[in-house]
Amino acid sequence: MSLMSRILVLLATVLFGLSVAAPNSSAQTIYKDVPFDGEGHLLDIYAANSTGPVVFYVPGGNWYKHDKNLYTRLGTALAAYGINLVVPQYGAEQRYPGNLIDVAEAIRWSQANLANYGIATTKFHLVGHSAGAHLSYMLFSDGRSGLSEGDFHSLTLISGLYDINLLVRYGNRWRNWGPMQGWHASPIKTKRLVCLPLTIIYAEKDYDVVKRQTKHFMWANSHIGQPYRCFVIPNDDHVTELLNAETNGLLRIVIDTAMSTATGGIVSVQPAPALDMIVPAEPMIETQSVVPAPESIPAAPSPEATSPLSLEPPPTPALETPEALPAGETPKIEAPKVEAPKVEAPKIEAPEPLKPAI
Repeated sequence: MSLMSRILVLLATVLFGLSVAAPNSSAQTIYKDVPFDGEGHLLDIYAANSTGPVVFYVPGGNWYKHDKNLYTRLGTALAAYGINLVVPQYGAEQRYPGNLIDVAEAIRWSQANLANYGIATTKFHLVGHSAGAHLSYMLFSDGRSGLSEGDFHSLTLISGLYDINLLVRYGNRWRNWGPMQGWHASPIKTKRLVCLPLTIIYAEKDYDVVKRQTKHFMWANSHIGQPYRCFVIPNDDHVTELLNAETNGLLRIVIDTAMSTATGGIVSVQPAPALDMIVPAEPMIETQSVVPAPESIPAAPSPEATSPLSLEPPPTPALETPEALPAGETPKIEAPKVEAPKVEAPKIEAPEPLKPAI
């Protein structure tokens, strides 16, 4: 390994807070446009370490429109840690499950053929973003994929969509999903335990539908007892969380997961400066506020207990008896004097003389 490569690896180790051994080789070999199914579907291979783990990355793009060539930078970043990367191009068949089967075939081909490209390992880690996160989860829930948890060491879902049944009600989604496919292709409806270390990620400024569905998906996993960890990438949105992956902590999570599970099982990793930027998320459940009824209604307090003043009734005043009048006299009753109200005439001011119009 050259001196510059050692410096880069050391710098990355300091920045990401990982004590990761340097890769076995000093160079990365990139294989572009490798056919994997005989139907024109291609994948890219970033070979960095013959015995290192493999991150199989399923990109997003509305289930069919994406470009695998955008992930060269990711492959280079992972290579610094001896992590190999495979990115497939999928979705020539737009309707589900055609795109799911494309991804499954790419994985099976990789398991059988990566040794021919200098990667002799079975340590596969599945990572998906957006629509790719949805497909990644459905690989375990849809039997048509032919895959199971035994094919992977971990599952990482980034800003995924988990309730397709709701999504297809809007816009023109029905052309990509059949009326019943949305239900059966919704991870949140499967209620299935995934026997893998599961990581769920979304961006602070992500699409509202992504944030809402992710939180509901987290609640559903908690409800069935699915262990998982979740991170919110601060200050980024659905796209910039990938563009800034090297600085916002997202790449750090992917590397941590691939390296800590390389020997099997999640290994506790000490907090690192890069992780300080990542806000752990708790499952959120939107509920209406309910005010509990009181157990009993207390009796009204007595006046003596609430007022310092005596509230005893006042004594009845004594009535004076008028003096008796002499015989034959009539009592004089004086009429009350009523003064006529004084009415002042209103003062009417003369209006100002009209000014001639100019």
